[in-house]
Amino acid sequence: MAADGGFTGPTAWSLVDYKGQPGFRGRAFFTPEQIHANIEAGHRMGWQFGIHAIGDAAIAMTVDALDTVLHDYPRNDHRHYLCHFTVLPPERTLQQMEKDKILIAQQPNFTYNLEGRYVETLEGKRLATNNSITTPIRHGIYMAFGSDNLPIGPMVGLYAAVTRKGESGKVYGPDEAVSIKDAITMYTRNGAFLTREEKIKGTLEPGKLADLIVLPQDLLSISPDKILTAKVDLTIVGGRILYDRSQKA
Repeated sequence: MAADGGFTGPTAWSLVDYKGQPGFRGRAFFTPEQIHANIEAGHRMGWQFGIHAIGDAAIAMTVDALDTVLHDYPRNDHRHYLCHFTVLPPERTLQQMEKDKILIAQQPNFTYNLEGRYVETLEGKRLATNNSITTPIRHGIYMAFGSDNLPIGPMVGLYAAVTRKGESGKVYGPDEAVSIKDAITMYTRNGAFLTREEKIKGTLEPGKLADLIVLPQDLLSISPDKILTAKVDLTIVGGRILYDRSQKA
């Protein structure tokens, strides 16, 4: 379910005016009453919600609705999550998310390949902390990484998560960067937890799916700037080799 649009529109719903567009704050796809009714109905049927929320106004509205529903109808291990979480919401919203165990599916590659859109529409701290990583984690909020529907491999996301660099090379909010080890974990183990598949994938263990790649370099030890151009030598899915770079012309 989507609570708002995005900055590629731009239609993400913001608490403040867009940069250079007085009076324009995007729009919500639901009223607070409508999104509450939708979440309550699905939650009571046992669904897990992954809700697209990009602007801070959309994030705050969605978390308020989830908070009310979880208070009225408590459910352990619901794993409801917000997808994207592009603009940091108010402190109160972050505290609600920690209390209610609302998770985040974050796309660190957006900081790199959507840099131009953010520069056009955001400014100040809102621009510097786009697609925030460490601030939610410091609040005890669980986060997984992915690349969304863009044709961007995980090397771009790993690079952006570790360096916080956009495509221009400019650094956005260096305090939001994470270690390469943590970034890999959020792309693998944490992603499997988000989709309730942690018993079959996400880590390399006996009995789990043999989904893995082989790289010519050790991502844990190479310079962060080399992550972006790292090539995959081998791709194995379910124990079967699906790609072997040595066999390509």
